[in-house]
Amino acid sequence: AAAIYETIEDSSVKAIVFRFSSPGGSPEASEQILAAVRAARAAGKPVVISMGAYAASGGYWISSEADWIVAQPSTLTGSIGVFGGKFVLADALGRFGVDIRSLSVGGDYAEAFSPTQPFTNSQRTAFAASMDRTYEEFVTRVARGRKLPIDRVREIARGRVWTGAQARSLGLVDELGGMTEAVAKARA
Repeated sequence: AAAIYETIEDSSVKAIVFRFSSPGGSPEASEQILAAVRAARAAGKPVVISMGAYAASGGYWISSEADWIVAQPSTLTGSIGVFGGKFVLADALGRFGVDIRSLSVGGDYAEAFSPTQPFTNSQRTAFAASMDRTYEEFVTRVARGRKLPIDRVREIARGRVWTGAQARSLGLVDELGGMTEAVAKARA
């Protein structure tokens, strides 16, 4: 994100080619990068995405609102999906003599991600609702950025992974190729 913001201020930069290969990442980090992509576009600097081997989940999130997306035919594209959870480690670490205890101040959800105990029913419900909201945000970004009806994005999404060639036919990618094609598009 910082590198993209720097290019916004550089008058010698007329367009941005953003090349990455990413197995995914957190929605928060992905949103920070997407905000930089939006800012570049708002500043009149087209953003061309060049996907490497992977553009999974967070990788597709950051691509979703670019001006143009280039993927290799075999690029693993998507998923448009969200997952999350937690590890409960207290019993496993206890076998090695490690005693984990927690101290909590706050409501029921304050301890939701404690490694000492599983989710309570109310914590699980709240966490699932959070995952559902994040998924809907992702679907909305893709629909807006790719100019697809939201119902069509929901059909395509559901956490599935597509090749670049499949993603092209679904409207998730604009062109098949690599850096050469991305740079040519940026020049155009």
